[in-house]
Amino acid sequence: MAGSDKDRREFVRVPFRTEVTVRTPERTLWANSTLDISLNGLRIATEGRPPAEGTACEIEIVLSNADPPVIIDAGGTVVRPEPGMLAIRLTELDFDSYDHLRQLILNNAADPEKAEQEFDAHWGIRKPS
Repeated sequence: MAGSDKDRREFVRVPFRTEVTVRTPERTLWANSTLDISLNGLRIATEGRPPAEGTACEIEIVLSNADPPVIIDAGGTVVRPEPGMLAIRLTELDFDSYDHLRQLILNNAADPEKAEQEFDAHWGIRKPS
C-alpha cells in the first residue's frame, strides 16, 4: 500500500498504555488510554470533542511504573482529531524527556534493533535537513 501513513512514518510505533495530560489553550484533556507512541508522536483515546487539527498543545506523559514516576514533557500539535481518538505530533522534547521516550520505545519495540537504526538515522525527533 504505497503512500500510506505507515509507509511515511519515520519511527516505529509501539503500543503503550499510560497516563497522558494534553493541555491546549482552550482546555485540558486527561487520558489513561494511550493507543501507541513513537519518538515523534502519540495517539490517545479521548471522550468528547477533540481539539481541532493544528492546535498547539503541551503533553505530559506519566511513566508510573518507575519509582519515582517519570514525567516526559513535550510540546506538540494535533494532527488527526477523530471521534474517540487524538493523534499528536511531538514538536519539542527536552533532552531528559527524549532519552526517557527513546528508552520506552526500545523496551517495548518488537524489533529494538530496527528502532535503534531509525533513531540513528535522525537528528532528535526529525530527519536532518
